[in-house]
Amino acid sequence: MKKNIRKYYRLLPNRMMIRIENCVKNKDRRALLESIRLDKFLNSTDFESLDTNKYPICYIRKAAWDYPLFHMYFIVNMLDNIIYCLSKGYKPIIEFKNSDNINLWEQFLEQPCGPEGSKELDEIECDELDAYLHWPLCPTSDEISRYARLYNLFVKPNRQTQEYFDNEYETIIKGKRVLGVLCRGTDYTSNKPSGHPVQPSVNDVISLVKLKMTELDCNWIYLATEERSIFEQFEKAFPHQILVNKRKYYDEFYEIKKREGENARISWVHFGRKRDSYYKSLEYFSSVNLLSKCTALIAGNCGGSRTALYLNNNEYEYWHLFDLGVY
Repeated sequence: MKKNIRKYYRLLPNRMMIRIENCVKNKDRRALLESIRLDKFLNSTDFESLDTNKYPICYIRKAAWDYPLFHMYFIVNMLDNIIYCLSKGYKPIIEFKNSDNINLWEQFLEQPCGPEGSKELDEIECDELDAYLHWPLCPTSDEISRYARLYNLFVKPNRQTQEYFDNEYETIIKGKRVLGVLCRGTDYTSNKPSGHPVQPSVNDVISLVKLKMTELDCNWIYLATEERSIFEQFEKAFPHQILVNKRKYYDEFYEIKKREGENARISWVHFGRKRDSYYKSLEYFSSVNLLSKCTALIAGNCGGSRTALYLNNNEYEYWHLFDLGVY
């Protein structure tokens, strides 16, 4: 019965689906209907042909979480909001600000549909979302293609960010056959957040990297990690073959955890420089971008590695996310 209802619902025009959702009082049921509609809208819409300058503006000022810094889960959260706004005929403008009154999106990215919009129509504020796109925990190649489309269309680095990306790419990996490796530590492996993918041991990652470097004829490893101790283990296993971007390491997290307990977060580590939060986020974002430009990828499953897959859009010669279940 439920399958038949979903099948019938998907046959309805988008506007009629919205009207039905507006009449549904039960939050969980409305969220289910919205998720079906958003999925259909994503699959059936030619976003490139949308003239959003004729749309009224919808300001996105809310997020699923009070993000202190820009990171990859924030991008996913905003993409959900973008598709939700477009599905209702509004042009999204992202104005979410953190506790320091910083627009996290505009720190690094252009507005998803440009700055202009219809001033002749009413402007509104985006609702708090009940439904989200289905972002897979371990995406298949088809799912990568599906969501890579959103990144290509809506996640556009601003000029300053793109120049930083280009400089690091040309300096670090351009012209080399590089195996990209992401190996998480700190608050992820220490706190083991419930529902998040289990991270592999450093030794297991190193073992697979040794095998695949030979198979893929890669002489270099680009290593994305927030721990100096992990970098040192890789440097010992692969002397003079490790490439890294300009970054700070966060091993101080463990001292913070001793003082603050189980709720300690990597964002609590500070480096005493001007605009420290900006540079922490920029170094992280650039690292994920570099991963997406490598010949191949081996990584623990996390927001950064999945973002690299979407940015790469199935161009890797080989990729592997460790699928070890969830915490």
